[in-house]
Amino acid sequence: MVKAIVKGGAIIPQAPLPVDWADGTELDVEKSLDVNRVQDVDAWMDELEAHARQGDPADDLRLEEALRGIHEREKEMTRRRLGIKP
Repeated sequence: MVKAIVKGGAIIPQAPLPVDWADGTELDVEKSLDVNRVQDVDAWMDELEAHARQGDPADDLRLEEALRGIHEREKEMTRRRLGIKP
């Protein structure tokens, strides 16, 4: 993410731009959250939590099961690579 400020109606980057950003590169620009304002942070967290509550709990269970399976497979592959027998 590139940090920038508005000055005289222009958006001025606060650090050098990435080298692959040639003139004419289209960007999406959003106003950053003023982290010094507790109300802004609270509102952002409320919105984030509301989105999280809309998720399907079954999706969470499927994800957890998939991660457990990946973890077990990785342990087994490591054991094989190291020549460790169960």
